[in-house]
Amino acid sequence: MKTAETEGFHDGNFGVGMNGRTETSLVVDFIRVLAEKGGLFYRNASGGLSLAYVAAGRLIGYAEPHMNAWDCLAGQLLIAEAGGIIEQQSADQMLKTGGRVIASTPVLFDDLLVMSDNTFPV
Repeated sequence: MKTAETEGFHDGNFGVGMNGRTETSLVVDFIRVLAEKGGLFYRNASGGLSLAYVAAGRLIGYAEPHMNAWDCLAGQLLIAEAGGIIEQQSADQMLKTGGRVIASTPVLFDDLLVMSDNTFPV
């Protein structure tokens, strides 16, 4: 597996997750900012599968304001091994309460992190 080669958010679809543990407005704000940058969002109702798609190069990134550790850790490892970048987190904290998940190709990660900090505050 290898993450997609990208130059910008316009180079593919971006996975966006949401759930009942966070306010819908956070995701709506994120999607708005993504669209303003020329990106398209994709939602398949499975954050774990979307993370695997990032690792396989089918999606160019993924963001969700809150996931449980058991839903994301394997996918994050796949992305890291496939050449992508994931937001670093405390494993202990993720196991206790879950947390924000941000992952993408290397070219997009810094911009994605700024977008996430502005829309999915930690």
